[in-house]
Amino acid sequence: MISALRSEGPERWCWLSIGKLLKKLLPVLVILGALIPQARSEVTIEAPGGDAALEENLRARLRLSGLACDAPTWRVRRLFGRAGEDFQPALRAFGYYTATIEKKLETGGDCWEARFDIVLGPRTTIRERRIVIEGEASRDPQLEGLLKTLPPAEGAPLNHADYEAIKERLRQFAAQYGYLDFKFSRQELRVYPREAVADIVLEADSGVRYQFGQLRFDEPPINEDLVRRLAEILEGEPYNAAALTAANRHLSDSGYFRRVEVRARRAEAKDGRVPIDILLEPAKRHAWRAGVGFATDTGPRLTLRYDNRYLNPRGHRFEGTLSVSPVLSGLNLDYVIPGEDPLRESFSFGAQLKHEDTDSTLSDSVTLAARQTIKSERWTQTRFLELLHEKSTVADEDTTSTLLMPGIALDRIKADDLLRTRRGYRVRLELRGAYEGLISTATLLQTKAHAKGIYRFGESGRLSARADAGWTLTDSIDDLPATLRFFAGGDNSVRGYRYQSLGPRDSDGDVKGGKHLLTGSVEYEHPVFGEDWWVAAFLDAGNAFDTNDVDMRYGYGLGLRWYSPVGRVRLDVAIPDDTEDDRWRLHFGLGADL
Repeated sequence: MISALRSEGPERWCWLSIGKLLKKLLPVLVILGALIPQARSEVTIEAPGGDAALEENLRARLRLSGLACDAPTWRVRRLFGRAGEDFQPALRAFGYYTATIEKKLETGGDCWEARFDIVLGPRTTIRERRIVIEGEASRDPQLEGLLKTLPPAEGAPLNHADYEAIKERLRQFAAQYGYLDFKFSRQELRVYPREAVADIVLEADSGVRYQFGQLRFDEPPINEDLVRRLAEILEGEPYNAAALTAANRHLSDSGYFRRVEVRARRAEAKDGRVPIDILLEPAKRHAWRAGVGFATDTGPRLTLRYDNRYLNPRGHRFEGTLSVSPVLSGLNLDYVIPGEDPLRESFSFGAQLKHEDTDSTLSDSVTLAARQTIKSERWTQTRFLELLHEKSTVADEDTTSTLLMPGIALDRIKADDLLRTRRGYRVRLELRGAYEGLISTATLLQTKAHAKGIYRFGESGRLSARADAGWTLTDSIDDLPATLRFFAGGDNSVRGYRYQSLGPRDSDGDVKGGKHLLTGSVEYEHPVFGEDWWVAAFLDAGNAFDTNDVDMRYGYGLGLRWYSPVGRVRLDVAIPDDTEDDRWRLHFGLGADL
């Protein structure tokens, strides 16, 4: 036995070596095989008068198309002979019921070739389209609007996909609006090939429209009543799937929950009502966020934010933000209470400490504020009452002011994308006032307006325009604290000039701020490296002033834009029209387009 094993050893070793060699050569053989030209079968389909969709459908139906050149000739001939059977469903799907087919097959040479010439004939058109819906849906205005838009109209070419689309859209309508017992009683597509016409007859019974049943919740961190007001689903209301989607979005956007899932339990429907399960996973109560930024107006900036998302079961929140920079630092504290309609109304009571140190002003202020915020479909309205106490130094003059100011602000923003806006705009208006003797040390009425619009030209450049205006009615600018005076110049004003360096000046030539403000900007951006890197050219103009005459100042230049995942990074080189102080300035900023 030992001698036998020894005699088989070299032979076995030889086969193993050959196997290893073939394994190594296999990738090379595969590559060489791919480089050798291969004969390919050719199928030509000509159907004059048909469109690309018809040709694609014909080719997809033809089983012959999948055969390789080395397929047995008998199989090629058999499938070639059945080509007419393959084509008929594709032709009829597009309304061609009398088409004739001429075909030719060549099997000589390296590979077989097949050609099909199809004479389509007249295309079937819709003679009558009759859709009858019985039940409660027959009185639903939504159904009436849907029926007017369903394809195909009478006289249109027949397309079986349109016929199926009618049925599918009716089923979707029933599921959307709670006709859960919807059922077709008659479904007919009658085709008359000789006359090249077809009739569509659909009859269905919608049954009753179901209502929202019991709303069933997990244990939320806030009152069930507040959850119901956020969801905006009332038991007994007509069922609407869009309302369920909206409820999911509203609850998710409220900030109270980490995960939200709204489910309609159709299988448990009873007595015309569908129970709704709302699964809620609470968000973490405490949230901390820190950020670092830089802007040429304010220098490096450190921000720390704290949120307590639900102080109590009534959904009250606390928000605090601390920001520190060499120019502007502040602490904002707000206690927020949801209103009766928490999606559209909230109340807040807050305090703000602010310190500002610019080349023109030095101020320290404390503000106490009460606000009511109301959101409508288009505008966000904020009504406020602010008590401001401020000590400021402007142009070497010290001012101490206390002002009780009621006011209102309107804000509207519309954009296709807030981070990469192609088309959009933002408008903000504000009005505030104070009366001397009613706690206030001065009488004033002040308005502010801001508008910005963006428009992109196809896939090329983008044009943006901005305007800011302010107007103050008061006896003397000296009565106003620094935060209520108007200054121009800086990253978001007139570039080319230092932050708050433009405005009326005193006898010593120091900027003291103005009662009024008017600035504007036009900017064109163009992509240079994909959609992330852009170059820009801009022109800014404006100033702060006291009288009706505006001493306009201008700044112009070029810039570079990088659209990062967190917002637009902007770097500008700006040249002022008055180069007495600066020949040019760099401006840097980070933020959303609007």
